[in-house]
Amino acid sequence: MFHDELSQFLQSLNGILNGLKLYPPQHPANNRFHDNLWQAVQQVFEDTKSLKIGIVDDTLYIGDHLFADNPPPAQGLLKLLQAHQIYGLEIFPEVAENELQTFVEMLYAGQLNGELFDHQLDQVGIYAIRYANAGEGKEGSPARKVYDHAVKTLSSLCDDIQLGRIPPTGPVVTTVDKMARQMVKTPYAMLALSMLKDYDDYTFSHSVNVSVIALTLGCACQLDNDTLQILGVGSLLHDLGKLKIAPNIIRKPGKLSSQEYEIIKKHPELGAEIASQMSDIDPRIISMILGHHIGYDRNGYPQGRISEPVSPLVDMTTIADTFDAITTLRAYRRPSSPLQAVAIMDNLSGGHLHPDYMEQFRLALGKFPVGSLVRLVSNEIGLIVDMDALNLDKSTIRIIRDHQGNEVETPYDLQLEKSNEAIAGEVDPLRLNIDITTLM
Repeated sequence: MFHDELSQFLQSLNGILNGLKLYPPQHPANNRFHDNLWQAVQQVFEDTKSLKIGIVDDTLYIGDHLFADNPPPAQGLLKLLQAHQIYGLEIFPEVAENELQTFVEMLYAGQLNGELFDHQLDQVGIYAIRYANAGEGKEGSPARKVYDHAVKTLSSLCDDIQLGRIPPTGPVVTTVDKMARQMVKTPYAMLALSMLKDYDDYTFSHSVNVSVIALTLGCACQLDNDTLQILGVGSLLHDLGKLKIAPNIIRKPGKLSSQEYEIIKKHPELGAEIASQMSDIDPRIISMILGHHIGYDRNGYPQGRISEPVSPLVDMTTIADTFDAITTLRAYRRPSSPLQAVAIMDNLSGGHLHPDYMEQFRLALGKFPVGSLVRLVSNEIGLIVDMDALNLDKSTIRIIRDHQGNEVETPYDLQLEKSNEAIAGEVDPLRLNIDITTLM
C-alpha cells in the first residue's frame, strides 16, 4: 500500500472528525468531507482487500504504515481510539458509502466501544467494518460474520421449538435479509462459506448452507427481492421437522435401517406443522419445507401432501439441499468436492432435480467452484475462496502449499485473472489431510 494513499485517507478522516466538531452531521461542509473520505478509501482499496487501522505501542498504524512521527492528524485519531478502547479495526471493500459515514459519526460521538464494537455496528446494519486486534483476520470478514449470525439465529429458534415455544419469525427474516444483502456484495465469498460443515451441529450448519446455496441459485435465476427473501427463509427452515425426531436417529453414524428411514421421512410434514404456527409465514415457505424431498419428478416424499403446481422455490431448495448433502462428510460416505457434486447432480437432472434450475446452478458455480481445493500449473495448492461475479474466470486462491509441496507458514491470497488457464485440476483434501474449513 502506498504511503501517500494512506496519508490521504488519514487526512480525509481527520477532516470529517474536525468537521463534526464544528458543524451538525448533515451540514453541507461535512458532506464534502465525507465525499473526500469516500474517495480516499476507494483509492486505498485499489491496492488492498481490506484496510486495518490500529494501535501498536501507543502509535497509530493504517494498513502497513506505522505513523511513528506522530503527525497531528494521527495524534487526534489515536486519542479518539484510545479513549474508547478501540485498539484495532478493519474496513472491508464491501462497505457502502452511507455505512462509512454512519461509522465515522458513531466513532466521533463515542457510540463505539472496545469489545462491543461489532455488536454496536450490527445494530445499525454495518458488517463491513469489524473490530480487529493485530493478527486477527478472516474470522472478522463481513461474509463470515453474516454466516455465523445465521447459525446463531437458527440455534436460538431450535431452542424455542425444543422448549415447546412457537419461535418468532422476525429474527429469521432479518437474518435472511442480511444474507441476501451480503450475497449482492460478495456472492461467492458467501457461497464458499457453505463448505463449512459443523459435524456436531449438522442441522444448524446444513440449514444455513442450504439457504446460502439456494440464494445463490435464486440470484442466478434473477428472482426479485421479495421472492429471494421467501426462498432464503424457506430453505433456512427446511429441516425444522428433524427437531421432532429422536436425536439417536438424526445423529446415527451409519446408514439408517428401513424403519428408521420411514421415521426420517416424516420430517417434512413435522416441519411444515411447526412453520404453520409461526406468524406471517408465506404459504410458499410451507411448500418448501413440505416438498424439498419430493423431487422434480414428484416421486419423492411425502406423497399425496403437495398440491400442483409446485412452487419453483421447492425445486430450487431441493437442488441446494442435494448439493450440501453430497459435499458433506458422513460416517458411511466420503464427501464429494463441489465439482464432483455437480457431476453427480447432472445425472439426477430431469429426474429428482429440475433440469432448468440445475443448468443455472452449474453456470453460476463456474468450471472450478468456490470451496474447491486446486493445484495450479505452478504446482502450488490452494483453496478457491472467492470469484468475480461478473467474470468467473477471475478468482481468489488461498495458497497453502508452495510449488515444492511445502506448507506455507501463513496462507495468502492470490488473484488469478485467468483461472481456467492457471488451474491444473482439483486436489482431494482428504488425501492430503487438509481441513478446508480452517482456511475459510
